[in-house]
Amino acid sequence: MKELHTDEVFQNLGAPFSSDEIEWRAQQVFEGKNGKPPKALIVPYVQSRAIMNRLDEVVGWDRWENVVEELPGGGILQGIRIWISETRSITKWDGADRTNIEATKGGISSAFKRAAVLLNIGRYLYSEDAKWVDITPQKATPSDEYISDKKKNIYGYFTPPSLVQKNQQRQHSPAQSKQSQPKEQQIPSGMIQCTFKKLVDYNTHLEVILSDGSGSKAVLFAIDGVKDRIRSLNFKDGDVLAVSTEKDGGGNFIINDVIKVAA
Repeated sequence: MKELHTDEVFQNLGAPFSSDEIEWRAQQVFEGKNGKPPKALIVPYVQSRAIMNRLDEVVGWDRWENVVEELPGGGILQGIRIWISETRSITKWDGADRTNIEATKGGISSAFKRAAVLLNIGRYLYSEDAKWVDITPQKATPSDEYISDKKKNIYGYFTPPSLVQKNQQRQHSPAQSKQSQPKEQQIPSGMIQCTFKKLVDYNTHLEVILSDGSGSKAVLFAIDGVKDRIRSLNFKDGDVLAVSTEKDGGGNFIINDVIKVAA
């Protein structure tokens, strides 16, 4: 077995994917207001099948394997092991909770995708900003993807945005990027821009009501240290914020971090 060069493997695993290998996940869904369609804030991720194909192409189908373990409490821990030589291997581990639908299969799939990022597979997508898309009742293009939010009773389709333009923008000089996208420069990677509307304090948690600027609103929740930080920042109606969120097991969006962009 010929020994692999780890630097070369790392670089080749991190090559960009084609658009048909990318899927989009909704971070937040906003109800439509004043005759406007509902909106969603979506982020890209790589399909599991594309990750498998990438590993087959770069290291060979017989030189990698996935190892699955169950965590206390029912979570899934998964490692992707690559054999560098006959006696040496590298394994990257990450975990995920079981999902609401096909719990075990969904948990394994989520953990597999997370572990792949540690191997540089699709990691570049983490620098992509979340995208706003309109939700329509019918497909506008053959590539449209289905989206649903049972809690808000919103169902429909959205047109996946292109990542090509974003990748081209990365090749511009810092001065060009600053001139062409002054607003995006203020928002840290992985965070989204919203307008603060209202705060409801339930002592154990906060309900934070935000707007996307077009009248659509969403309710996010803050707990633990983030809750105390938001209280101390004393946001006012109309403040422009940048937030990062994650979805809990009940389908609620929990704020991980928040900063004030402008008053």
